[in-house]
Amino acid sequence: MKVLITGIGGFAGSHLADLIIRTTQHEVCGVLRDGEKRDNIASHGDRIQLYECDIVDFQSIFKILKEAKPDIVFHLAGQAFVPSSFEHTADTFKVNVIGSINIFEAAKAADISPRIVVITSGEVYGETAGLSNVHTEQSIPRPVNPYAASKTSIDYIAQTYKTYEEMNIVIARPFNHTGPRQRPSFVCSSLARQISVIQKERTAPILNVGSIKPRRDFSDVRDVARAYWLLGSISNKDNFIFNVCSGSVYSIEQIIGLYENITGLKFQLHTEQKRLRGYDIQLLAGNNVLLQKTTGWHPEIGMTQTLTDLLEGWGGKRDDQEPLE
Repeated sequence: MKVLITGIGGFAGSHLADLIIRTTQHEVCGVLRDGEKRDNIASHGDRIQLYECDIVDFQSIFKILKEAKPDIVFHLAGQAFVPSSFEHTADTFKVNVIGSINIFEAAKAADISPRIVVITSGEVYGETAGLSNVHTEQSIPRPVNPYAASKTSIDYIAQTYKTYEEMNIVIARPFNHTGPRQRPSFVCSSLARQISVIQKERTAPILNVGSIKPRRDFSDVRDVARAYWLLGSISNKDNFIFNVCSGSVYSIEQIIGLYENITGLKFQLHTEQKRLRGYDIQLLAGNNVLLQKTTGWHPEIGMTQTLTDLLEGWGGKRDDQEPLE
């Protein structure tokens, strides 16, 4: 079987490639942006057939699908950072919406019928605080930022291709996830990088932060990759939209507390205006019962282990490790 991953060089895409290569003999293909670094997948050498293209360019993605003829497409490529969606709204919609439509249309034009796992976002639901329950797949999307709006758009568009074009589509709505290789623009990775610098340079334990009160349903990226892989092979006649979340909710303040437990340090917090958002969802949490019942998936990696691995990825250390030289 041949698997194609768009965004294979990125955070979740590279972990998905790791999982498939480690546990199967399937042929793996990947799509990178033109000139994108390959550090996250360099260890796999020639086990991955790589293509470079801009997914906004239909002809480029069509040629790739026509040549590769994948059995499964995991569509992870896109703009995933909420603050950037305010600064570059048009580009966010172009990549997340037009790029995704190009995948669907290219599959049709190439006369192939792969299972396409479309990655949207738990952000489509908007605020959970004040609701009687956490978000299920039946919750009505109420996006509150341009990133979420772009993901809501492609979520609905993917549903039309599934329902009216009869394409073999499954939609995954991942909530917040973190772990090794995450860019430092995201909060858990930002904290880990700052802590690693504090440890290496033995400077005062001061962390630059934004608001520490918002709460999020966090998962480990490796658990999320496993959920995506399972969704690649399910029967999707009845259900084809799935929340991917752990059910474990943490505030940023609690995340910092876990880092203190891991490192043995006590951090002072310095709030930076540039890290504050004009509007920030106070609680974003989801229900994963459908995913568990359908695939047998459940989260396996706890938050302390996730943050420990993330810290070590930045060159930091646990409290029980040897001092840094």
